[in-house]
Amino acid sequence: PEAGGMLMYAIPAYRLPKDKVRALIAQYRNMGVEFKTNTKVGTDITPADLEAQYDSVYYATGTWKRPVLGLSGEELTVFGLDFLVQVHDWMNGKVGEEVLVTGGGNVAMDVAMSAKRLGAKRVILACLEREDEMPAGQEEVERAKEEGIEIMPSWGLSRVLSENGKVKGMELKKCLSVTDEEGHFNPTYDENEKIVVSAENILMAVGQQVDLSFLDEKYQLQLTGRGLIDVEEETQMTSREGVFAAGDVTTGPSTVIQCIANGHRAAHGINKYLGVTEPHTCVGKQIQLPFLTYDEQGIKEAAGLKLK
Repeated sequence: PEAGGMLMYAIPAYRLPKDKVRALIAQYRNMGVEFKTNTKVGTDITPADLEAQYDSVYYATGTWKRPVLGLSGEELTVFGLDFLVQVHDWMNGKVGEEVLVTGGGNVAMDVAMSAKRLGAKRVILACLEREDEMPAGQEEVERAKEEGIEIMPSWGLSRVLSENGKVKGMELKKCLSVTDEEGHFNPTYDENEKIVVSAENILMAVGQQVDLSFLDEKYQLQLTGRGLIDVEEETQMTSREGVFAAGDVTTGPSTVIQCIANGHRAAHGINKYLGVTEPHTCVGKQIQLPFLTYDEQGIKEAAGLKLK
């Protein structure tokens, strides 16, 4: 219903206040950008329709899909991204007193801290990686600890424990290593070392996948071996002329700033494709007219600001 994608729906408000996102969207709208919300591509309109209506099309549909792990009792758990999107529905005690979060990335940290702030008395975060291997930034891990999150590194998922259709906890098994000798993701476990963690809710943040269901069989678009949209690196153009893509749908889960950089590159690619001459280009440390140079020493603040 609102523009902004994951900035609006998946990043907690304490990290990115929604009024900031709405203010930015308002600026774009004032620049003449038209937003069509509540529109499902593939149902309300097809990719072929978009190509017929516009000179170029750009897909930045992200990674919103839940991966299926094949875990016993998995259907009783909650996808971490869904939890963040529906966080308001989890207020008023729905989150429970004991919560288990699975995953070691930044999304898992957001899920864990949001659950804690919603009133959970105990939040445990279990992940396959050793603490020094966790995908989340060290600063995020330390922040989670400061908020009272209990980190359990080197534990994998065994099975969900339930009673009469209600979650009671999760059986975990010791993870000996996450990758094989060649560095590929291939966890190994000690099946003889298992523990049980009690929990009223299990929030799964162990990965996200792209959802390309909006591309019908007749719409030929080349994909990578990982099932992502394949693009030309310099322009972000796909295998279809005039159709561009960028962000997580082309790289897999990444960071906001990486997606923004992808978007900039795609915008330049679209301009070039449409024959638009851009007013300036950056070559090394020299920026062509209307800018002459920039002063590297003019940056006074070297460290990020922190809330007190």
